[in-house]
Amino acid sequence: MSATVSDPIRGTSEPDRYWTSTNLGEACPDVMSPMCWSIWGESAEWSWLYSMYAFGVIPKKAVVVSPDVNDRGLSCFYGRQAFNVDAIKETMASLPGVSPDDFERDLMGSVRPDAKKVESSNRRLPIVLAKAPGTAMRTGKRIRKLHDRMYAKWLKVVYEPDLAAQDRPAIERLLEARQDFVDVFSVHCVVRFLFQGGQSGLAAAAEKAGDAALAADLLAGVGGVLETTMTDELWRLGHHEISEDEFLRKWGYHGPNEGNPYTTSWREDPTPIRYLAAASAARERPNDRAARAQDAAKEAERRLLAGTPALQRPAIRWLLRRMQNTIRTLQIGKAGYLMALDEARAAVKAFGAEKVQLGQFDEPDDAFFLTVEECQQLAAGELPNAREIVRARRATRIEYKNMEMPLSFVGMPTLTPKSDWSSADILEVTGSASGGGIVEGRARIVVEADDDIDLDPGDILVCRFTDPGWAPLMALADALVIDIGTSASHGAVVARELGIPFVIGTGNGTRVLREGDRILVDGGAGVVKVLERATDREATSA
Repeated sequence: MSATVSDPIRGTSEPDRYWTSTNLGEACPDVMSPMCWSIWGESAEWSWLYSMYAFGVIPKKAVVVSPDVNDRGLSCFYGRQAFNVDAIKETMASLPGVSPDDFERDLMGSVRPDAKKVESSNRRLPIVLAKAPGTAMRTGKRIRKLHDRMYAKWLKVVYEPDLAAQDRPAIERLLEARQDFVDVFSVHCVVRFLFQGGQSGLAAAAEKAGDAALAADLLAGVGGVLETTMTDELWRLGHHEISEDEFLRKWGYHGPNEGNPYTTSWREDPTPIRYLAAASAARERPNDRAARAQDAAKEAERRLLAGTPALQRPAIRWLLRRMQNTIRTLQIGKAGYLMALDEARAAVKAFGAEKVQLGQFDEPDDAFFLTVEECQQLAAGELPNAREIVRARRATRIEYKNMEMPLSFVGMPTLTPKSDWSSADILEVTGSASGGGIVEGRARIVVEADDDIDLDPGDILVCRFTDPGWAPLMALADALVIDIGTSASHGAVVARELGIPFVIGTGNGTRVLREGDRILVDGGAGVVKVLERATDREATSA
């Protein structure tokens, strides 16, 4: 990159800072553009701090985005978001009953032997006890209200923009969209925290009942989950029960890599849903699969209660109902902030179109290679070298996309060319989250969200990540193997609701497994095994 052009997505770190992109990779899965990071960066930092304040873990004065990235909870490296593990542990130390090391163990699978010791503190306990119950009770209503407001605005400003929306300067619409994202995402972070606490409670209850494996089954078959509704309506679209416009009016803000504003949503290009609708129409209706998953969840609940002392059963029933509602609410929050991102997407492209007309850009997408603040400068006539900035940053992003970054690293990460990937000798991978039964089938590898792929009955989808826009494709698979994610991930939620065995958080499944391999997915054990390499089978048949 030119010495005169800054690189907002490269990142910076002190030598001893420990970072991980685990759990963040699916939120913004593609390499971010400068605009993507400009929308996500400080917004996400403020939002997670707000969630800690909402529960009383930190005081209001601590909800401030530090000017020093080394003190923040998250940052960006080569276009990928990453958690600052030590910084988050220091904040989590003020959460009563939670060990900072437990947080690292849950996130990473283990605690570094040389990790800096962070002592827990109960000094915020009275405040947490005072604030947390009210936050838990109010959050569901708040996120639903935000979702409904965001949906009404998305229809009016993005899907079918009225004259008033079209006449407003695009830069104003962009600033407003970023604030909408903050408004929804901050409350979504509160819901995400509630999910984590409820999941831990159910896991402890299952273990006390003598069957720890029940924990995954208890999170399944919730019913009323938005993404399952979307897959069913796609099936209905394939059967011509609803029109394409009716489907897009409800779900058009989804699309490949939808967490990145620098992409194309279904409302802009509905081609993917036409294939998915046709493929779904030839399969079992998603609602019927969901009904079986709900029956299995009821059986898991029965077994849990049977192994629980009678006096404790009312509390367990309450926790189960609360957790089911939290899972539904989690998906509502995701939908809300994805609509805000689609609002931002539309505003950026409108800004770019304005600048093309003025001769300041070559194409509307050039706007994605500036930050929000730089777009403000350009609108004010204070950014004379916009074309130079765009050219340099386009080239840099292509360079980053051709490189792989480790999931965890200390200091600045070392990038590896994707052409150097090799895991030929590994025949088994494990995941951090899993569920369902045991399935054998053909591995179908999808590295990029917009890759063309036809899933046949018996195929197993193997991918780097999932987001809500993947739900229809996941519904066509007999099992899921996903590199990045947790039990709260989109893939896990959809798999549990549709009764699809899954192993998530493998880290390297897309590198170990090959297209066409015969594999076994054991959702109960969280293991994926290669039964027969595609190359071996081809050699035998030859």
